[in-house]
Amino acid sequence: MSVDRAQPIPSGPRPEWDLPEVLDIRIKRVPYTPHKLRNFESALAGFEEAVEFMVRTSGPIPARALGPALFVGEVEVIESEQVEPGLVRFLAFDIERLKYGEPISWGWMSDPEEKRQKTSFTYEEGTRAAR
Repeated sequence: MSVDRAQPIPSGPRPEWDLPEVLDIRIKRVPYTPHKLRNFESALAGFEEAVEFMVRTSGPIPARALGPALFVGEVEVIESEQVEPGLVRFLAFDIERLKYGEPISWGWMSDPEEKRQKTSFTYEEGTRAAR
């Protein structure tokens, strides 16, 4: 019996998935109206209010399967959308779990604490996160 052995296919360079630095965070409570979906109800349909984090970054966020996440202490905030290059809007719906003074870090969804980027910001609701 013969076995046909092929040479391994060389792989290309690995993608850069490093997140840019957080330059500024503005935080405020906002009313929330979920998007109307045609065939089913949104999992966020029961919320009428959210905490909005407007995050200014030093560059673009790399595209990958997992999205970026903010971590307010241990609370993971994953609902996000890019507003413009270098500006991302995060929405937190579990408002009662957010604690004043908690440090804000960021990384990719489900990142363990040791992989998250620490920022100089803490959770302070109002016009700007505290440094």
